[in-house]
Amino acid sequence: MCLIGLKIGAKGSLLIAANRDEYADRPTAAMHWWSEGILAGKDLKAGGTWLGVTKSGRFAAVTNVRDPLIKDNPVPRGSRGLLVKEFLTSQTSPQDFIDRLKQDLALASAFNLIVGTVDVSNSNTVNCWWLGGRTHQSQALTAGSYVLSNAELNTPWPKALRLQEALEGNDRAAILQSLQHRTLANDDQLPRTGVPWDWEKRLSAAMITGEDYHTRSTTLIEAGDAGVTAHEITWYPNGQIHSELRESFSLV
Repeated sequence: MCLIGLKIGAKGSLLIAANRDEYADRPTAAMHWWSEGILAGKDLKAGGTWLGVTKSGRFAAVTNVRDPLIKDNPVPRGSRGLLVKEFLTSQTSPQDFIDRLKQDLALASAFNLIVGTVDVSNSNTVNCWWLGGRTHQSQALTAGSYVLSNAELNTPWPKALRLQEALEGNDRAAILQSLQHRTLANDDQLPRTGVPWDWEKRLSAAMITGEDYHTRSTTLIEAGDAGVTAHEITWYPNGQIHSELRESFSLV
């Protein structure tokens, strides 16, 4: 997962908008209901996921972090996606889960993790936390909009800023459009994350195309009084739609 937008409403609403970028040869299943009660796509190599939600209102998402100083440091549980699965299948509160995970981080680690709950018994109150594995910083995410790419929370990369603007406009079509934006950033806007310059340029687009590595899926998840709706689009390497899935359910 390489781009996540999160909007938390003051009256108990949640919107997650995300792109997952991955190598084309990494085996993946589209969004479906797991036997563990998770609605998510699945990384068939490691067994985890990049974004998921449950009928009890638990949600979680992860991105990797591009930083040459920490790229070889181990990730807890061996895979970032297993952190998402672990939270979704637990009963631990978001803050306690983050606090326990921080105790396991002996070294800086190349991931961002968002975990949270939507409490249907308390007017759909959203309790959400972010953890940056690189700095071990964590933060409660209250009402507002947030963006994550492959750096710290709300780092102003062009594609992240574009998504945040769309989130604040509260227009679903504009949010989807921002996730499908293929324009590359100007050279003077590019971060220096340790990858070759041509890759830095290529990865600056919200939607990445290419036979070897590309945006594999786009997902919107909304939770509120009407329950949860999830919409996933999977993509061919050339940026054409491969499949489209929608799910709706009530929180319990």
